[in-house]
Amino acid sequence: MATTKARIKDLMKNADTLALDGRIADAIKNYIAAIKADPLLARAYNRLMILYRKQKEYKKEMAIIKQAIGAYEKEIKADQQAWKKANSKSARLNTNLAKAMGLLDDKGLPVYEYPQVGTWRKRMETVRKKLQSPAQKAKSNRSSKK
Repeated sequence: MATTKARIKDLMKNADTLALDGRIADAIKNYIAAIKADPLLARAYNRLMILYRKQKEYKKEMAIIKQAIGAYEKEIKADQQAWKKANSKSARLNTNLAKAMGLLDDKGLPVYEYPQVGTWRKRMETVRKKLQSPAQKAKSNRSSKK
């Protein structure tokens, strides 16, 4: 585990250095490798989003946003299921109470959301608007004709 953390730290440090040196493609590869090693590495997702935004690669930015949100939602669901399995008796009581208090949605998932996920959802709306802008549609049409 310590080697994985050290590897991730090295990948992130290298990616940051590459990005500062203007070697964006190499930096992106390092950030993606860091995410593969740790799918909940919010900083790597954020840096990728920034790099794609600066390059006006809105479709790639949208894909990273969706991947990040999906990774966090998957983790929450897995944690919840593991807890329910380990605490089956109290899980039934707690689930009913949490639903009654409005802490769980209809699917039984927490209504609370990590602040980072909320930030990504806002960012997703911004990117969606950029993708729908006339200038972006024209760019997309030009690139598809090539």
